[in-house]
Amino acid sequence: MSHDLRKIMVLGSGDIGRRVFHELAHSRHKRHVELVGRDEEALLRTTNMTRFCGLQRGFSPTVSHSTTDLVDVERTAERIAAFRPDVLFLSASYQSWWVISTLPQDAFQRLYAANYGPWLPMHLVPVMKAMEAVKLSGIEPVVVNAAYPDAVHPALASVGLSPDVGIGNVANNVPGLQAVAADHLACAPDDVEVRLIAHHYVSHRLSRRGDSGRARMSLAVLHRGSDITAELDIPGLLRRLPTEYRRTGGMAGQGMTAASALSVLEPLVNERDAFVHAPGPNGLLGGYPVAIESDKIRLRLPEGMSQDEALAINVSGQRQDGIAEIRPDGTVVFESSAMDIMSDELGYDCPEMPLTDAEGRAQEIAERFAAYRLRAAA
Repeated sequence: MSHDLRKIMVLGSGDIGRRVFHELAHSRHKRHVELVGRDEEALLRTTNMTRFCGLQRGFSPTVSHSTTDLVDVERTAERIAAFRPDVLFLSASYQSWWVISTLPQDAFQRLYAANYGPWLPMHLVPVMKAMEAVKLSGIEPVVVNAAYPDAVHPALASVGLSPDVGIGNVANNVPGLQAVAADHLACAPDDVEVRLIAHHYVSHRLSRRGDSGRARMSLAVLHRGSDITAELDIPGLLRRLPTEYRRTGGMAGQGMTAASALSVLEPLVNERDAFVHAPGPNGLLGGYPVAIESDKIRLRLPEGMSQDEALAINVSGQRQDGIAEIRPDGTVVFESSAMDIMSDELGYDCPEMPLTDAEGRAQEIAERFAAYRLRAAA
């Protein structure tokens, strides 16, 4: 879908959605960016703020907003059909990753030990609703998703509803690794190329612990096109990420995730080829180095590595994240150790989840977490 004014829809007006909308609008390229969410007043203020900031900086952005609720698939489909986006960025979740960090510290630490996998319904359901709306709209944009693509995409691929590619996670540590390697080699970062294969669990752990824990990962480092991985102390370089290369985390650190989103979105919007890192490409499990070529996403694995080998690396991370298996029909089987924590803390027990149960499970988690928060604060 190509025309003079490229169109991008940002569906979801939370923190990441607003950051990405703001950055996409501030460009010399001809584009129209629309922000879509539930709150008309907040959308109007955000859109005007982005327009005015652009004018202040010498841009003249074409921006707009519209309202929908993802539970209303028909209304969302109407918005997509009316705008006709070339690229659709999904940044919607029923509960963002940082929400549990607002609990009292002892409660947070206990719940955090379950890892991310058991919370899957909170991310899967809004993406599933959005993809149903895309199908209903008759429009075929490139769909980029921010909500736990490592697991959401393979689950939805079973029913033909996976977005094309995700953002963040595996990508978030790549600039740090590039900087560590470049500084070690005393060369410019542009002379270094990193190829990282890692699940969300690993990417989350690397910046905090400097290792992959019990999960596997693969890291190749190229210097001016030559693979020099064998010449480097890779564990030593990784250990520097949470020390002298540590960066801002938490909500304030979402700028890194927004930058990772833009690394994927900008080439797609501008119709140029690029080498990036992304989770969930073409419905695959976990995170990979990928090439964007003519709006298509393909794996760009290290020399000599097969797709099956890369998938096995990501499966090991998935298990540590609390998901034992995603079956071909989309049913998700959770690790018992992770679910035991959810059961002990929230009273929530879900050994496995067919896609048809996801919406009910998301509602149950939301209700149980709300009650848990009240108890923890008492």
